[in-house]
Amino acid sequence: MVNKAKYLTKQAGIVVSLFCFTLLCSCTGGDKVLAKVDDVELTESDALVFMQHLGYDVNSKMAKEQFVKQWVEQETLRLELINLDPSRSKLVEMRAQAFAGELSKYYLEEDAISKQLDTVITEKELKSYYSIHKDEFELQDYLVKALYLKLPKGTQFEKEISNHYLLKNDKDLSKMNSYAKLYAENFYFDDEQWIYFNDLTKDIPLKNYNRDNIVLNRMKTYFSDDEFTYFINILDYKLKDSAPPFDFLKPQIREIILSKRVNTMREEIAGKLLQNTNKKHDIKINL
Repeated sequence: MVNKAKYLTKQAGIVVSLFCFTLLCSCTGGDKVLAKVDDVELTESDALVFMQHLGYDVNSKMAKEQFVKQWVEQETLRLELINLDPSRSKLVEMRAQAFAGELSKYYLEEDAISKQLDTVITEKELKSYYSIHKDEFELQDYLVKALYLKLPKGTQFEKEISNHYLLKNDKDLSKMNSYAKLYAENFYFDDEQWIYFNDLTKDIPLKNYNRDNIVLNRMKTYFSDDEFTYFINILDYKLKDSAPPFDFLKPQIREIILSKRVNTMREEIAGKLLQNTNKKHDIKINL
């Protein structure tokens, strides 16, 4: 589930907040100045904070150069508009301030939510949600318990693995696991956990094979191409259009319940937040 508030804030931040940031870069207080356009300076400490916010690698010299270049471009454009069209420049500044207010509201709500949100979700709540909303989780792909091994062709133990991957005795799984760690290009050996079949086989060339047949018949099979041999052992499966097991969905259900709590709390906080902040400031309206 996508948190739309966070997504929108991030998108707007990339487009607008760099401009808002330039309005604040006017004094250094002894900090190293990375760039200067007329009287506006970009300090190193401010740049690092904002680079982190925008997802830059703060330890990368190239990333820092890219950020500084972008800041200089934005600042020169802002100053150019002030010179050529002061009225529109004023509008841009007002829109930036409006965005700053919206962003401040978001962060104040996040702060209040982090202090008040109950993140404890009981097993009973999880099972109740699962029981009521099973239809929402219908599988679009097979869910399987399986073993998978991708082995370079010509590997010393390739023939031996061909016998052990059938898991005919208790020691086979342990031997397969040991071989995989030593020789495999890729492998999946968690026979207790469910995984989507497409995720399990994303690097296996199955174009010429019947995927449904492999799963539904719990096949123990292998495929080869010019470089690799791929071993698959389907231990169990869940049909498409059925609900996944509860344990598989628990993390997802937990996130859904938390998201619903956050949304409910955000609605409750929004009105109170505005009332409380208004009381702290001298507000005069003359109409």
